[in-house]
Amino acid sequence: MRQFLKTWGGSRGSLVSTKRIGPLVGCLVFFALASLAMGKKGETRVLVDSFAEKSYLKKKDAGESARRETYHMVEGKSHGGVIRDSSLREVAFIEVAEGLARELETRNYFPAQAKEEGDFVIIVHRGITRIEADWDELFPVDDSEEAAEESDEEEEELTNPETYLREEGFSNAEQDNAQLIGFDRALQRRGLMPQDELELQEMLRSERYFLVLMAFDWQKMQKTGEKKLLWSTRFSMDAIGVGFDDAHFALSRGAANYFGTNLDGKLGKTKTFVGPGEVVTGDLEVIGTVDLDEE
Repeated sequence: MRQFLKTWGGSRGSLVSTKRIGPLVGCLVFFALASLAMGKKGETRVLVDSFAEKSYLKKKDAGESARRETYHMVEGKSHGGVIRDSSLREVAFIEVAEGLARELETRNYFPAQAKEEGDFVIIVHRGITRIEADWDELFPVDDSEEAAEESDEEEEELTNPETYLREEGFSNAEQDNAQLIGFDRALQRRGLMPQDELELQEMLRSERYFLVLMAFDWQKMQKTGEKKLLWSTRFSMDAIGVGFDDAHFALSRGAANYFGTNLDGKLGKTKTFVGPGEVVTGDLEVIGTVDLDEE
């Protein structure tokens, strides 16, 4: 297991307050706040698969609000696509971890203060899905070659699992991607509409950035060595036209409400903007005042 990260906390957002000015009781003010960057780099849809153990869910949501828990965060595997993506290598894990930490706080998850402490250890995997090349388009064959190979195809269908999966509509690569980003549980759900299945399959044929969070019972792991999975969240977004340096912020933000929950195979869908979206406060400008004593 890799070295544990040091804890961090706090928010980069600033709180702005107004004070009473002289005898005035109320005032109309304008806060010159910078934009949250929404729309500057486009919007995206984050799809989320979330699992949590039943006994864990009972403890987590036993009260009126989710109980406070602490964690350690560890870097997991990095999955590269077929085409080398420099943005995946350029984004350090600590940057991804900091973005996740801000969003984890919304579910009452906070960094542990000591290595021995903590409710769980979160292993974070990241990357981009691998898209299988269409060899029929790269190396087309003529009609005579297809006729010559036709007799061999029937036997191949019985022995080649990839051919069988293609008959079912999914290639091996698409099956792997489905498991990686959590589409497999959605595709196995009863009552899945044909149009929804086609949409998911089409997404599996395009490159998608993803993050996978796997939360294990840290106290049990220390005492017995057992790796007990308490919850996991897999979330992804379209990688076309965006780099991972902007995508990981959108991914974390889009999945925030689903950490530590169980969707039972349904996919959570969140529309958000691409990029960090940090709030920067500007100068306070008073544009008018109202004395409440005046009629």
